[in-house]
Amino acid sequence: MKEDILVTFAYAKINLGLAVKGKRSDGYHELQTVMQTIDLYDTVKISLSGSGIECFCGGLSGPRNLAYQAAKLFRERLNSRQGIRIEIEKRIPVQAGLAGGSADAAATLRGLNQLYNYPSSQEELLQLANQLGSDVAFCLQGGTQWAEGRGEKLLPLAEAPEMSLVLAKPQQGVSTGEAYRRFDQLGRGHLLSFQAWEEALQSGSVEKIALLLSNDLEAGSQVILPVIAGLKEDLRKAGCYSALMSGSGSAVFGITHSEDQAQEIAHSLKQKGYSVWVTKTITP
Repeated sequence: MKEDILVTFAYAKINLGLAVKGKRSDGYHELQTVMQTIDLYDTVKISLSGSGIECFCGGLSGPRNLAYQAAKLFRERLNSRQGIRIEIEKRIPVQAGLAGGSADAAATLRGLNQLYNYPSSQEELLQLANQLGSDVAFCLQGGTQWAEGRGEKLLPLAEAPEMSLVLAKPQQGVSTGEAYRRFDQLGRGHLLSFQAWEEALQSGSVEKIALLLSNDLEAGSQVILPVIAGLKEDLRKAGCYSALMSGSGSAVFGITHSEDQAQEIAHSLKQKGYSVWVTKTITP
């Protein structure tokens, strides 16, 4: 091993498009989704010491944390007894549809692979990621990706242009399981077009990308938390190209014309009691 302490960033994602094709025999839902990395991140510090695994993340500390589970899987694969300590400084909100836990797990896998002097290939890390959760593989890859299956089957898309975003979250979150249960009750699904997304992304036109935004889980999550619909409307009225709930919610993002506009909208939304971030799309 080259070193015994590493600090890395775990970047959040948004879903620019999300279609639910139906429920699978294993209980999961078959998806089509366009995922995009954004410049909002947790800080993950990984230390090699002792013999056990420790994960510190405020109220999310301990073995139930996905980063802890990532470390456990990584260590088991190498048949290692090296102690691992993980400290996570959270910025990505929970129950927001931004893959904060998945991002932390992906950062842990990536960081441990570096600390252990790269014993695992990217493909082997992706195999571990798929054992942990649907979004962990994307968080390992990052950028702009088309995903199918549970979200683990990835295909790169043309890189999205840098887009300024205002991201807002109501005080309440939405449980992913409850969001899918509501979708099953409503049954309003559709399909995404890979070709349409590739063409819009290749054009570099923010307007064309904004026209394609869609999320099948939105209607059900709005039943659980009606304020989501009001937040979307606020963003549209404020002049965003478009607005969409990310994942299963409850966070909603608006694509703005500039960072200055995003800052103005953020100020207004904070006064209404939302948690708000000004961010942008990135390719890590």
